[in-house]
Amino acid sequence: MKQWIKAASLGLVILSSSMYANAAEAAQKIGYVSTGQAMSELATRYKVQEKLQKEFSGRVAALRSIEGKMKTKIEKMKRDGELMTPQQRTDIQRQLAALDSDYKLKAKALSEDQRRRGMEEEQKLVKKIRTAINTVAKKNGYNVVLDAQAVLFANKSDDLSSKVIAAVK
Repeated sequence: MKQWIKAASLGLVILSSSMYANAAEAAQKIGYVSTGQAMSELATRYKVQEKLQKEFSGRVAALRSIEGKMKTKIEKMKRDGELMTPQQRTDIQRQLAALDSDYKLKAKALSEDQRRRGMEEEQKLVKKIRTAINTVAKKNGYNVVLDAQAVLFANKSDDLSSKVIAAVK
């Protein structure tokens, strides 16, 4: 019976010490970052939108040129359509069909390239933000950093957003 009491006592000691260890672990420092705000501010800082517009401006101008040619041909059809021979009308319709096909092909390619490049630039910013979050968290002794959207309530002093934005190089 004494051995059973000793075993039970030892079990209680181990259980209580593990409870204290869990309580110590629960005292971790947790912060949060508004990644959406950080992405927005950094995109503005690095002028990502302007950079992408400049990169694709030539292709956008080419599409506008095709639009202009199509409008000119459509106006010519409306204005002179009744005076044209059937062959002239057919020629203009074929030219319009070719321009429309070319326009759609180039517009689709441009859209895909813009989306791809936008994602590349976004990934660069995400990488910079993650590096800054790691740096700020280690510097300030945070064990866990969450996205602000996942936090229901937190103290403003645990908001690391401005520190992270400032830390991005």
